[in-house]
Amino acid sequence: FPAYTSGHSTFSAAAATVLSHIFPAERIQLEAWAEEAALSRLYGGIHYRFDAEVGLAQGRAVAAYSVEVARIDGAD
Repeated sequence: FPAYTSGHSTFSAAAATVLSHIFPAERIQLEAWAEEAALSRLYGGIHYRFDAEVGLAQGRAVAAYSVEVARIDGAD
């Protein structure tokens, strides 16, 4: 099982970022849930901290790109 990067961290951050765009009032809670998902992998002994941190950053970057593409093509 590859540790780097954490898939749970990546898709949790991506989902939180996209959902925060749709529900801006919920941004703080959504980001907290993504962080919690990332930490759960660390506490479970599945990943190292840097696996989770990079996964969170990667997920946020992918989601930011997706939201920007949606804005450009009018799907926003």
